[in-house]
Amino acid sequence: MNCQQVIKRCADLFIAFTALALLFPVLVLTALIIVLDDGFPVCYLSYRLVSVNKSIKIFKFRSMVKDAKSSKYNLNERFMNNGYLDIPLSCEAYTRVGRWLERLQIVETLQFLNIILNGMSLIGNRPLPKENISLLRSHKGWEDRFLSPAGITGIAQVVGKLNMRPDQRLALEVLYSKVYDQGNILKCDFLIAIHTVRLILLSKPLEYKDANHILNTCLR
Repeated sequence: MNCQQVIKRCADLFIAFTALALLFPVLVLTALIIVLDDGFPVCYLSYRLVSVNKSIKIFKFRSMVKDAKSSKYNLNERFMNNGYLDIPLSCEAYTRVGRWLERLQIVETLQFLNIILNGMSLIGNRPLPKENISLLRSHKGWEDRFLSPAGITGIAQVVGKLNMRPDQRLALEVLYSKVYDQGNILKCDFLIAIHTVRLILLSKPLEYKDANHILNTCLR
């Protein structure tokens, strides 16, 4: 690891421990609201790939109905697009509370545990289910998106998954990994963090061309 990568990891750990301590009342309240709205379970656990050959168990608050994976909803058939499963918030599989958890990104807060336990980062390319990889293989250089630590949020999230073609999303993710290896990753993560907050508060995604510009600027 180079100096910037070490600083990034230390910052991730500091933020994760601090956030879990400060957000503990919010996490407990969120769990209670989920139970009151749709019962148990509170959490959704799934194995996701953080590298080509390594998967970890991801912790998230449950935002969908209990049988969301059943044939009643056919989520993969309806929303899988070349290796990316992008389910719009209008989908009936979300619970009433779940839509708000997704919109405010509270659903992802339990992944601070993954930062501490599994080496994830606050900023990075999202980990993917194993079944997505067979579809991603149709894109040249798909493996390069995994050359940086997986993150809770990333460049693709601030643009908006539904605002890009799969090839555009993969191009941004590969470019992010290149910045991690060769560029100014601290500047890049700072800018992505700012635009993540902007998206949460104002619901204003970043344009694809602007995201590409940010990454290329941080690569120089």
